[in-house]
Amino acid sequence: MVTVVTGATGTQGGAVARALLAGGHAVRALVRDPLGQAALALEAAGATLVQGCFEDGASLRAAMAGADALFSVQQAPTADPDSERRQARMLMEAARGAGVDLVVHSSVSHAGGIETMEGWDEGRWARNYWESKRDAEALVRDSGCPRHVIVRPAFMMENFAMPKAGWMFPDLAAGELVTALDPETKMVLVAAGDIAAVARAAIERPDLFHGRALELAGDLLTLPEIAAILSRVKGRRILARTMAAEQVVRRGQHAGWVETQQWMNSVNYPARPQEMAACGVTPTSFENWAESHVDAIPGNGHSTTLSG
Repeated sequence: MVTVVTGATGTQGGAVARALLAGGHAVRALVRDPLGQAALALEAAGATLVQGCFEDGASLRAAMAGADALFSVQQAPTADPDSERRQARMLMEAARGAGVDLVVHSSVSHAGGIETMEGWDEGRWARNYWESKRDAEALVRDSGCPRHVIVRPAFMMENFAMPKAGWMFPDLAAGELVTALDPETKMVLVAAGDIAAVARAAIERPDLFHGRALELAGDLLTLPEIAAILSRVKGRRILARTMAAEQVVRRGQHAGWVETQQWMNSVNYPARPQEMAACGVTPTSFENWAESHVDAIPGNGHSTTLSG
């Protein structure tokens, strides 16, 4: 069985490719640069590299030829509001044309109920982001491929590790988590490895998972609780600080990311660990994730003795 993995040099796609390879699956990784470090590491692990991109229909068709399954993930739109929709459409057209049987598509938690969000009718939140995710899901469901599964991850634990932590939590290296999150807001967290485990389960047991949309989370913690865990794991004091959104933006955090923090305070991800457990995957706790990623979390570990 051959599975095409998109986003294979990224966090999610890379985790899926490695999980499938560990399970003895044949993996065809779609990569822009086959000589890049991440691509070469996948090739060394046993993946077959196919050079291409979402915007090149010919490369997508070549990647899909003879494939049985597809792991689909696209980046959210930025300057081009239709980029995610267009990429999903081209990918699904290539998959259908090649006779791919199963599509496992990664979206985001809450994409299935955007109209129910508090503040949606008032025009709050990043409407195109959410509508784009919803529309990409619809393209998968309507692709004409015989079977599909949609996974909807919550906030990824890997955002606390480099390189993403460098811009999402720029004060972490100095011992602080500065956000607009209320101290009582629970962050809904999921490890990339857990997303990969569910994707692998869906590929190995497609009849069980076909047609399902799975909300994925592994842990729910407030930012002070996260700071306490990181303090223990890193061996240095890390504090959580809440500021007004405007202050956080002025300190240099991206306005869209700060709006997401406000969205968490008001709406938040509906994913819960119980749903992942029901898929047969034991959710990874944030503490266990942090212990296994300690070197990638900013800040010199064990540089400050904890006291009091």
